[in-house]
Amino acid sequence: MAETRYIISDAARMINVEPHVLRYWEEELAIEIPRNELGHRYYTDKEIQLFENIRDLKEKGFQLKAIRLIISTLNEDGTIEEQNSIEDALDAARTDVLAS
Repeated sequence: MAETRYIISDAARMINVEPHVLRYWEEELAIEIPRNELGHRYYTDKEIQLFENIRDLKEKGFQLKAIRLIISTLNEDGTIEEQNSIEDALDAARTDVLAS
């Protein structure tokens, strides 16, 4: 079964942000978004989940620098291990950065 692919305008609508916001977050957070044979971005459920997490963190007042640390701790499916513990994810990311 093929995974569903969304164009940027549909993905933005699903996440409830403007398309330019997705492009900005992609660039600032160094997120690699798949592209089709014509070079156009496409988003799968994995990317949608990731951007929903980013949007939620922004709404909670996190800056992109902190979000970059947090998303480095995300599971492969784009979710935080313990959904109620964004602060724990941020602490774990800080520890990883300080250890390196």
